[in-house]
Amino acid sequence: MKNIICLLWLVLEILPYAGFSQFPKLDKARADIYNAKTNEARLGNLLAIASFKNSMSADSINYYAHWTKKLAIQLQNEKALLSAEQSLLAAEMIRGNTDSVIPKMESNAIFRDVKKVDPAVYYKLQLLKANILNRQNKRTEALELELKLLDETEKEGNTYSQLYVLNYIGATYSNMPNTTREAEKTWLQAMDIINKKDSARFNEIECYVLSNLSVLYLTKFYTAPTKGLSDTCLYYLNHTVDLSRQTEAMGVLASILAYRGNFYGYKKNFTAGEADFKEVLEIRKKIGDPLYISEDYKNLAAFYFQTKQYEKCLVIAQEGLQLCNSYKIKETEISLLGLMASVYKTNKAYDKYAATLERIIVLSDSSNRVNSAEKIAEIQTKYDVQKKETLIAQQKLDLFRRNLWLYGAGIAALLLTGFFIYRFKKYQQRQKLMMEEKRKQNELAVKDAEENERKRIAAELHDNLGVQANAILHNSSLLNTESDNDKHVVTDLQETAKEMLHNLRETLWAMKTADVTATDLWLRIINFMKQMGRHYTSINFKVEGETPAGFFIPSNKALNIVLVLQEAVNNAVKHAQATNITAISLPGANAWTISIKDDGKGFDTNDTKEIKDSYGLQNMKERTTASAIALSIVSEYGNGTKVMLTV
Repeated sequence: MKNIICLLWLVLEILPYAGFSQFPKLDKARADIYNAKTNEARLGNLLAIASFKNSMSADSINYYAHWTKKLAIQLQNEKALLSAEQSLLAAEMIRGNTDSVIPKMESNAIFRDVKKVDPAVYYKLQLLKANILNRQNKRTEALELELKLLDETEKEGNTYSQLYVLNYIGATYSNMPNTTREAEKTWLQAMDIINKKDSARFNEIECYVLSNLSVLYLTKFYTAPTKGLSDTCLYYLNHTVDLSRQTEAMGVLASILAYRGNFYGYKKNFTAGEADFKEVLEIRKKIGDPLYISEDYKNLAAFYFQTKQYEKCLVIAQEGLQLCNSYKIKETEISLLGLMASVYKTNKAYDKYAATLERIIVLSDSSNRVNSAEKIAEIQTKYDVQKKETLIAQQKLDLFRRNLWLYGAGIAALLLTGFFIYRFKKYQQRQKLMMEEKRKQNELAVKDAEENERKRIAAELHDNLGVQANAILHNSSLLNTESDNDKHVVTDLQETAKEMLHNLRETLWAMKTADVTATDLWLRIINFMKQMGRHYTSINFKVEGETPAGFFIPSNKALNIVLVLQEAVNNAVKHAQATNITAISLPGANAWTISIKDDGKGFDTNDTKEIKDSYGLQNMKERTTASAIALSIVSEYGNGTKVMLTV
């Protein structure tokens, strides 16, 4: 959920440039620019329109900034020129050129005395720098700069800039580990100042602070829902919506409506949620940024899918696809196709489901196909050149042969003999190549046969053992007995059946193919940790690290890895009395290390009797030994346990 806060934090610099639309206040501001009688009045109106940046596109902001710069130079207005240069740098950051903004800011001579000339622009520039440092994951540097700015604004009594600095400090805290409380305190401090001042001048910054607090409380609510938090979330969401409408901060309004729509969906108020998502889409269409519009189509389609309104989901997804096709927005297009595929699969429309999956594959591989086409064209050109060179060489050879006849039949006979020898060697080479090709085809046929057999065995396991295990689980649940002993037997039957089904699923997964990617294996562990988290809410299950790229593991070995790691997690849950259980992936140069770590009570690894009596630990040792996997178990009383596999 930290990503949600990060996204909404960028409202201050990103959403203000989200698009251009014909909103009442903005329309009047634009009209004032074009109706101005003098350049001085026009420049003043250009500076005023910057306050409506939340409802304008990046192109419009850039256009007005260049116009402002031109007039500022013409009229020798230093403050206006500073404002224009700051807007141009902000637009450059929004376009993703973050590496160049700070050097340009520091090398531009016009910013040398910016604090003396216009303190407001000075603080905007410094916060722009803090924004870029945050984007580069330099959180500590960003926070250090922001706290310095806060001290300056407090000493100067500059309340307006102080509120913006507080908003940024809260956003930085919200993206640092274990500082959520500091973020909340900072934003509440800003709200306290705004409430005491009670000035319409602070309405815009109040929108930003309220929106951040809304997402903060939503994050808490989704993690631990309570009635009190629910009311708090709804209050802040509604307050932000109302204030955004009042100030015509349409970018903030669109974002907060989307969050409120998600909240309504969570609360099963689908009618209200749908209305919010539809309004978001309409606002984005007016603002006019295709990327945001396509994302809103995706969010609305996802909302319809989650609420099982499948026909509406398909209609919205189709509209979104048309927009993505027009503006070449590939990632969102793939997401929309994925939603459609899910609908078709749910409705058992397998023909359409397969066709949609093919579209996703084609779209995902389009860039690869382009590269392949270029390579083919390159090879074809090279082949044509070689063909012409061969033709020229052949012509020269024929001329040479005709000249040779003049020197006698003997020399010709020698050349012919050499020629036949050459041809014979070429024939031998061709035969060798044909035999090698045939050998490869035979190996491929054997591999295909093995793959078919693997699939057949997997199908039989699913159709036989799977059905039988499910039958045991179902029938045992129907038993009704008053005897405690019989109840214990029924429970054992159910647990055995569940374990059979779990092991069967993992076995079927491993038998899908001969080799399994490290990424696919790690996804199994991630899903397992999430399932455990849902069952054992008192324990914090975490996943850290990345998988090695291009790392393949034989399926039987992959199965043993998954089962050993799952056994380690189960042991931690059952015996360790842990608060945190973490799965860690550490790719190395030639090996992949995976570990399960807990902060439980631990045990003495030197106690061989305890290890010998543990059926789970014994199974782990047998599986790792069978698959040539290095197993390490480090534990001591009071310091938790770490089970580490090296593949």
